[in-house]
Amino acid sequence: MDRVIVEISRIVWGWPLIVALSGIGVFLSFRLKISQIFQLKTAVKYITLEKEDGNSIGDVSNFASFCTALSATIGTGNIVGVALAFALVMAMVGCDRVGDGSDNTDLIPRSVLLAKPDKFCVTMNYTGDKIAYLARKEGGIELRVEDLSGNLLRKFDVKEGREAYYYQWTTTGDHILIGQDENGDENCHVICLDVKNGTSKDLTPFPGTKSHLGGLSRKHPRDAIILSHKNNPQWWDAYRVDIITGKIDLIFKNTGYSSFYFDPDFNLRIVSKMTEDGSIEDYLLTNGRKELLRKIPFEDIQNTYFGYFDAENSETIYGVNSLGRDKSAVVSHNLRNKTSRILFESDLADVGVFTYDPNTGAPQAFSVDYLKPEVFAADKSIEKDIAYLKSQSDGKYFSISNRNYHDDSWLISYYSSNSRPKYYLYRRDPKKGEPISLKFLFFSQPALDQYKLREKIPVLIKSSDGLDLVCYLTKSQDFHLANPRKLVVYVHGGPSIRDGGDYYESDVQLLANRGYSVLQINYRGSTGFGKKFINAANLNLEKIRNDIIDGVNWAIENKIADKNYVAIMGGSFGGCEALEGLTYTPDVFCCAINAFGGSNLITFLETMPPEWQSTMEWCYKFFGDLRTEEGRRYLIENSPITYAQNIKKPLMIFQGKNDPRVHLSDTNQIVAALKKNGQPVVDVLYPDEGHGCHKEPNAKSYMAIIELFFAKIMGGRFEPIHPGELDGSSHQILEGKEILGL
Repeated sequence: MDRVIVEISRIVWGWPLIVALSGIGVFLSFRLKISQIFQLKTAVKYITLEKEDGNSIGDVSNFASFCTALSATIGTGNIVGVALAFALVMAMVGCDRVGDGSDNTDLIPRSVLLAKPDKFCVTMNYTGDKIAYLARKEGGIELRVEDLSGNLLRKFDVKEGREAYYYQWTTTGDHILIGQDENGDENCHVICLDVKNGTSKDLTPFPGTKSHLGGLSRKHPRDAIILSHKNNPQWWDAYRVDIITGKIDLIFKNTGYSSFYFDPDFNLRIVSKMTEDGSIEDYLLTNGRKELLRKIPFEDIQNTYFGYFDAENSETIYGVNSLGRDKSAVVSHNLRNKTSRILFESDLADVGVFTYDPNTGAPQAFSVDYLKPEVFAADKSIEKDIAYLKSQSDGKYFSISNRNYHDDSWLISYYSSNSRPKYYLYRRDPKKGEPISLKFLFFSQPALDQYKLREKIPVLIKSSDGLDLVCYLTKSQDFHLANPRKLVVYVHGGPSIRDGGDYYESDVQLLANRGYSVLQINYRGSTGFGKKFINAANLNLEKIRNDIIDGVNWAIENKIADKNYVAIMGGSFGGCEALEGLTYTPDVFCCAINAFGGSNLITFLETMPPEWQSTMEWCYKFFGDLRTEEGRRYLIENSPITYAQNIKKPLMIFQGKNDPRVHLSDTNQIVAALKKNGQPVVDVLYPDEGHGCHKEPNAKSYMAIIELFFAKIMGGRFEPIHPGELDGSSHQILEGKEILGL
């Protein structure tokens, strides 16, 4: 019916009516001797003429009389129509303002924005004849396997969770290994899915312990290296597991090493441990002998580490290295003669491996991501392929998800910050290194195609002490530079990760659609920008806060944001920063959201998961050393709980009952302090989640509550929560229902 009405409207109010009205206007103009021009001076004179007695109550001015006569002659609706037409013209020339908080036009439904994609985490097996992906289903997700023609071969029920997204094909081409935990507790089991038989097998049936995949080898397709805390919750032991029968053998009993590396024959060749000064020592194992291979200073440990062995040469291992330079380079290490060779480096940003030879593992192309990712082919055998794939990108970024062993089939995805990935099968001639075809497979979420989404814009902000902060701005749907609007500063977690400008984020898109611009700041300590930038954060937590405030000031000075409507939100470490925004700078932000972030750094460090103990020296050098009086004093001074009395603005907190990283005992401290101070707080608990919301009903309720909170505090646009919309979500609003109006 809507389409019929629109079509009738298009005809009735289309060109015929315009021509008719224009013709009548021309006829009357000549009939009245074009009085609108020749009598204009007289009309203006009488309109602006003052009344003889300006004190007469109830009299109407000449201008008001003119407007009344005009409205009676041509209709008030037509006068308003002129203003509307003017607004539409302004929109076409760049003023894309939608409206105030009460205007719900063009709202993208949460049911679309927050839904998991139809197909996501897409991979191709090494034999190049099957594609696997995670897919939505009623009440959860499943893993599906198709042939290259799109025919469904198999589907498996899997649990939603952090580890499930990192499933991996084995080298047999018919088995998939996937991690599964219980309600976010991160006690992960490694499950083998047999695509041929449709069966599944738990390879690590150890209750209450963590396990994950440690390595695969084409030389031993039936076997996998699996790391587990079965014997000691603090240290990973290594097991060799037959993925078909489940037979498991302990091959390395850990006595204090943080990481270790097996060659293609599953021989343990390198072990690493963190020392008391925070440095890393790498040891080479040869015929039962252990010798120090290198010592990595503390300032290099996040940018210098081994990656994986060459699949055909057990004396060659690839990795990244920042020793003697600021930005990390990709290097090849020869263990026999103990030499290293730089494969690719950049002065702009740290280098990563973009794609590698599917048979040897040798890196062939590299990525450098400063403001935006760039790809460089270093191997001539794939130069034409990379150039061709770039030429087909239509301005989007692309990645190579998988390459088969014959290297004639590549799984490609094209994506951007305002588009979910689209997947293609790329065929090539491996002998000539030339393209053959690029076949579209599917769009991961077609329902988004009808909506206009917002693009992340890279911006460079100078910190108050001179650092370059790479940030990303997503302008709100109603953004107009002459009218600063509402801003959400969205702080990433980690802290040893970064925000990028190339990938799609549904929460950012929802906020932008509701009228909030979003600023994502890569504060000091974020990775990807060299070791100096990373180490600038060590025991400088106050400077991280300053970086965020510098971003806010930039947005206000550049008329991006109204200073009275700046909110801060974040998850994990970013959630802690949101708390700090209200405690250390209580007059800057109008509200804050802390999602799964701590409030007390001492409690946080004391309750860390046991497996993190192997890297605690890094934590002490970044956050503060709780073993010393000076360190504890610094931790107290930089914990939001210490200044809870400064919180005067609305705060919302999300917690996962099974969170092994930030315990409820930590977050509950800030809630109790606010209640004691008489300061309202919204406290939301998810009893079946851990560190973050991974189950789709919970993820939807999470953002629906955030949307409602911002609407109540900042007056943004919002979609009302529909009856039954939150069914299936486990959320419990423990405090602050009155703030949300629930």
